Amino acid sequence: MIQNFNNICLFRQVNPGTPGNGVNVNNPILNAVKIDLRLLREHLETRFNNYRGFDFQIEASQGQGIFPSVLHICILPPNQTVSSGIYGAICFDLLGRGALVGCAESVTHPKGLNTITRKRRNVNLAIDVDGGRPTTKYNNAFENPKEFFVNQTSELDLLSHLSGSLDIALYHLGLSDSPNLTIEARATAEINNTEFDPTDLTDGREKISRQIAARRGQKKFRKKLLDTYNYQCQITESKVEEILEAAHILPYRGDQTNHIQNGLLLRSDIHLLFDLGLLTVDANSYKVKIHPSLNESHYFEFNNKDLILPARVNDYPNREALRHHNENEYRE
Repeated sequence: MIQNFNNICLFRQVNPGTPGNGVNVNNPILNAVKIDLRLLREHLETRFNNYRGFDFQIEASQGQGIFPSVLHICILPPNQTVSSGIYGAICFDLLGRGALVGCAESVTHPKGLNTITRKRRNVNLAIDVDGGRPTTKYNNAFENPKEFFVNQTSELDLLSHLSGSLDIALYHLGLSDSPNLTIEARATAEINNTEFDPTDLTDGREKISRQIAARRGQKKFRKKLLDTYNYQCQITESKVEEILEAAHILPYRGDQTNHIQNGLLLRSDIHLLFDLGLLTVDANSYKVKIHPSLNESHYFEFNNKDLILPARVNDYPNREALRHHNENEYRE
């Protein structure tokens, strides 16, 4: 598997995917790399065709007329397509330096992943997966991008990151019950299980960005809550946008739970207390209830405080969802 990965990179080193270097799909020079793409795809099919009990489809880029400048292999959950979906992806660098791997979304039909902005003006990337057309620019399409380099990649590391990426895809598609904290915990464990390297600042920033994105909640859902509550925490009244997070009252179970009535806009530390069951909102009175164990902390000042409510009654937090949190999540 890794030999096929390296061979694809070496092909790109000789035949870069930069403008002016296009190759016709029928050119015999492509025979070897097409075999490597097929063999890599088949290996991934063996590993992931029934991952977590779901049937995944694996598709490798083929091109129409001209061979793709960004070679890629996508691992597709049920009912997802490369042109409109969320999936695990391996995108090979234009110059053959390696590949970018992670949970990605369609560029033409984005689905609201917490994507990381890798490509910025005047920034040179070690792994660049932006093709020449707008529909082939993949650098900023990943939620958990990780760079894998030619002749430096192990099969275990690659498969492990792909597994985590598919877990994130299943979560966003509502096919997994794992909450955001599971994703955050995975990112945290990744840091804790790695020997500290003070020179590895870029990698550290990327990991922190992934954790923040996971905690904030899905992009569209968070934006809806920000607009509804005028960019203000419903409990602390904080207006610092960078630390405001979208909290689900009932755990995320697909797009249907990304409803304004199932959401609270909370400052990051308040969100954590809510998730831990140390804070709740009374379903009958919409008053904040702080756990007695926090009565010596500054958080207790919010006890019995009225929750900030939206202008429209139809947008009020759902009472049954809050009651579930009162009775099942809040620590008595």
